[in-house]
Amino acid sequence: MNAKKLSRIAPVALVAAGVILSGPAALAAPRHEATSAASVADHRSSGKKGPYSSRGACESAGRSGHYRSWHCSYEHYKWWLYYSS
Repeated sequence: MNAKKLSRIAPVALVAAGVILSGPAALAAPRHEATSAASVADHRSSGKKGPYSSRGACESAGRSGHYRSWHCSYEHYKWWLYYSS
């Protein structure tokens, strides 16, 4: 292999080796946590309640809870109430 071909292939090979050795985490975009006061307040005022034995019981708890928004979800054979107030 002549020096001209080697000089074209070497940078590509180095980048490929770096990606392979570092894994897919190196290609992912960095994560930035939102630290605004609104997001912290929203996080504190939301949650999960349950489990409830039936969908009707879950919906009844959601209606009587005076939440800003809520929904019932069936997970692992039980009903859970997700809410934000």
